[in-house]
Amino acid sequence: MSRLPALVASLMLPLPLWAETCPVAADLTTGGIAFDVNGIDIEIFRQKRPGLIESFYAYEGDPENGTRAMLAQGLYVLELVDLENGDITPDSRGVYSFPVAPSQLPLPDLETSPGTEWTFTVAHNFSGDLGSETQVYTVMPKEEKSYGDCAYPMIPIQMRYTTDTGEEIEMLHFLPDLGISYLASVAYDGGEDIYDYQTIRALK
Repeated sequence: MSRLPALVASLMLPLPLWAETCPVAADLTTGGIAFDVNGIDIEIFRQKRPGLIESFYAYEGDPENGTRAMLAQGLYVLELVDLENGDITPDSRGVYSFPVAPSQLPLPDLETSPGTEWTFTVAHNFSGDLGSETQVYTVMPKEEKSYGDCAYPMIPIQMRYTTDTGEEIEMLHFLPDLGISYLASVAYDGGEDIYDYQTIRALK
């Protein structure tokens, strides 16, 4: 289930239109919040409505190629779809249904005890291929995370689930001040992918 209209206009903004102060949650409702990842990729977050965040992960910063995710509470993946040359890639859509309403899904805060765990049986639909998986979210000790000159409290959340090829373990970084999360790493049988979120900025 690894997450990886797209927000193409924001990606093309010249540097003078980027806000110079550190982003705040309110920026999600205007131009959005962008991260530079691994020195190559870009991920942009915007609020579609209260409780629902859209992210677009642009490969090599290309606004026509990447992955779009819809995140309940800024954390839980409800939909994933890939874009190639600006078009949705056939059979790439994955839809996830939790056993509770998205607005009722729990969120950690800075007072949540490390080790707190939430387990859900999640139904999924991969372009007509129906199934389910168990997702286990475990809250880790909070940290302070810097992105360039901006620092935020960050709560790591380990998410485990099982696929046809075995168990995968994702590490999500949740920023409670902004109400968004991103995929920091995913470990699977045979390897691990790490995503280094280096800088952050607000887009106008």
